[in-house]
Amino acid sequence: MQQNRKAASRFNLSDMVTGFIGGVLWSTIAWLAYFFHFTNLSAADFVLRSWIWMPWADSWAGELIGILLVGILSVLVAFLYYVFLKKSQGIIPSILFGVALWVLVQIVLAPIIYGVESAFQADRNANITTMCLYLLYAVFIGYSVSYEYQQSQAYQDKT
Repeated sequence: MQQNRKAASRFNLSDMVTGFIGGVLWSTIAWLAYFFHFTNLSAADFVLRSWIWMPWADSWAGELIGILLVGILSVLVAFLYYVFLKKSQGIIPSILFGVALWVLVQIVLAPIIYGVESAFQADRNANITTMCLYLLYAVFIGYSVSYEYQQSQAYQDKT
């Protein structure tokens, strides 16, 4: 029984898939916001164009690779949520996690990444758009990871 409970408390494949799908989904939506000029930064600006100065990085291929890289990085985000907030229920922990992510990326990391404007340099529409995207992203990750954890705990309690 103790070994079953220990197995249920591990970060598993479904949490990794949740992180990857969440990253790809919400960075694709962020790219659409960039395409329609709601914000002036795309996912590729953060994870690709700031490090690679090749002509293809400014094309659709660069955007696609940037979206996939955000998906890979989102596995780490899902793991962090799992480690710190897996037992939390409700929307408030996920919203606070989203705010923390936005502050980390838009205020702390953006000024040190070449070619990326921080939240202080971006206009109001860009900040509102990115904040909403981070909140929705975090709620997606948070609810999925917490739900999976709660379900695995309930299953382990039955056995």
